[in-house]
Amino acid sequence: MFSLLLLTVIYLAFISLGLPDSMLGATWPMMYQELGVPVSYAGIISAVVCIGTTVSSLLYAKASAKISTWSITAVSVALTASSLLAYSQIHSFPVFIAAALVLGIGAGAVDAGLNNYVALHYRARAMNFLHAFWGVGTLVGPFLLSYFFAHGFSWRYGYITIGSLQAAICIIILLSRNLWRKAGESTITSSGEKPEIKENASLSAALKQPGAKAAMLGFFSYCAFEQTSMLWVSTYLVSSKGFSEGSAAAAAGLLFWGITTGRIVSGLLADRVGAKRMITAAQISIAIGTVLVAIVTGGAAAGASLFFLGMGFGPIYPMMLHQTPEYFGAEYSSRIMGLEMASAYVGVAILPALFGIIGRSISMSVYPLYILILLALNVAATETKKRVCRKGM
Repeated sequence: MFSLLLLTVIYLAFISLGLPDSMLGATWPMMYQELGVPVSYAGIISAVVCIGTTVSSLLYAKASAKISTWSITAVSVALTASSLLAYSQIHSFPVFIAAALVLGIGAGAVDAGLNNYVALHYRARAMNFLHAFWGVGTLVGPFLLSYFFAHGFSWRYGYITIGSLQAAICIIILLSRNLWRKAGESTITSSGEKPEIKENASLSAALKQPGAKAAMLGFFSYCAFEQTSMLWVSTYLVSSKGFSEGSAAAAAGLLFWGITTGRIVSGLLADRVGAKRMITAAQISIAIGTVLVAIVTGGAAAGASLFFLGMGFGPIYPMMLHQTPEYFGAEYSSRIMGLEMASAYVGVAILPALFGIIGRSISMSVYPLYILILLALNVAATETKKRVCRKGM
């Protein structure tokens, strides 16, 4: 009972993690003009958030040895709420960057802490739905902004609302302290046993495992094209397709609906279909969805195409995480999962910013081609990992 109630709180915390992830891309077509910076500067903000996320994720292991997961989660959500409320009041780009760093620090600790806690204390299905609830958080921003834009309000109202929702979730987490303590006595792992933390292999030994570098490349490429889409697809629709800011935000919102739907479906079907087939089907969906986004012109068609694209995005990240123990064993899975997440953050930091430079220098219309190139890299990485790891089994 306590573990189920706690899982509900954890899902709320992961909703809070997703809330800001869809906001920047949807607000940027208006925001960059008000801040007086080039359109490509969204990539700088994204990279700074990623730096904060990476730093706090790497520090989580040391912090968790002295501080409870409940404390880390509560403080981290408070940091993200504060930074989002600050976004709504800032008029200087350098100050905006400082708030973005705080947002990243808070988000990284929540991400690392809750993924680790759920992996240790709950069955595998809970991990799939954990990432689906991140998707639920991403759904709120674009549609909220579409409403505000349609009624003549500034993008700042969106950040006030999202920041207030974050603050409310933080209060719920603060009130859940007893649940964390009591649930710790009753939670079980996917094998049906009490969690037992063992010392893992060294980092250098993990890197030498067959398929480890391919696994890292898979996360790097996936998170690169996911974040590039989340950050730039609204700007692409406005600058290359002639959409209004409001209609672009509404269409981009369907990308996040697709991601969430894809993760719910993967959670329901993964045990029967298998991670390998789910990933292959998802990659095919991404290729088709990207082509559709490139050729459509109407708002409804663009929204449907982005929903289909998001459906393809949905299963890949949780399925690749789920494959880690299968391919590398219990001794190496924790270390390699850390390397995979670090690779993901590097992809998020570099590749969307690079696209911003390309979009400004050449044209935002190259977005579909950029995604297809990164998808090809992801396919090559996942197929190499399957082939290499199969030989080592």
